[in-house]
Amino acid sequence: MPLLRLPDGRDLEYEVQGPSTGPVALFHHGMPGSAVPMDTVLGSMTAREFRVVTYSRAGYGASSHAAGRTVADTAADCAFLLTTLGVERYLTVGWSAGGPHALAGAAVAPESVEGVLLVSSFAPFDADGLDYIEGMGAQNVAQFGTVGHGEPAMRALVAQMASAVRGNTSADVATEMASLLPPVDLAVLTAEYGADNAANMDHGLSRGDDGWVADLAALTSPWGFDFGAVVAPIELWHGAVDQMVPVTHGQWLAEHLPTAEVHLEPDQGHLSIAIGSLGEKLDVLRGRVAGRATP
Repeated sequence: MPLLRLPDGRDLEYEVQGPSTGPVALFHHGMPGSAVPMDTVLGSMTAREFRVVTYSRAGYGASSHAAGRTVADTAADCAFLLTTLGVERYLTVGWSAGGPHALAGAAVAPESVEGVLLVSSFAPFDADGLDYIEGMGAQNVAQFGTVGHGEPAMRALVAQMASAVRGNTSADVATEMASLLPPVDLAVLTAEYGADNAANMDHGLSRGDDGWVADLAALTSPWGFDFGAVVAPIELWHGAVDQMVPVTHGQWLAEHLPTAEVHLEPDQGHLSIAIGSLGEKLDVLRGRVAGRATP
């Protein structure tokens, strides 16, 4: 995949899928993840004529590590990438840990980001009135439980979790992630998406765990932007049976993002709410953007 040299000398790995003339959507991957295209995720977008840009956050895949990066720092990297690609207007899509980064993009580059699609997104770690880990499966309770105990503790737990997914089959990953998977998500992970997800994560972790550790630190530290700076229309989707990022995160975001249209799905999980349907969700967002631009 191509590498872009950033102004500070780091490399940013990226890929572009879909028609060259389609509306552009920048996709922010989960934790762990990478720029490797997943047809089960992106296919519904490219089938609707979107040109989809993926990238690997700093420390994942071939993207250079960036010590102490914030969510807003990644948004600045992405803004530079899209400018370099000659894209003046685009939508952002954030799934899971990608959600905060999609929001940050709208805050950092409001003149460029026309709309935000949030799917199963995390809320801020210090969100007032939110019990951050309530409703999470055991793996995520353990992961976020390391926060505040220093980087060595975070790195040790991430190394343990990474070894459970790196190079394993989707069935093995499903076993390791059992506490995070309600039946609807287990069905998704053990179907076609499982192989896509494994390839995406394996590439992200191919040079070590720095990206995952940096993601965990960034998610649980100040994100580096104010929600008031996000003025673009937002389509917010969250599943009520999500055990990776509980629906309470989506409810908190809904209450604090004035431009959000909220869709809380009673029978959907973290994976099932996204696979095969992101293109349709993007079309709804694109329609809102078009309506907003009409006098």
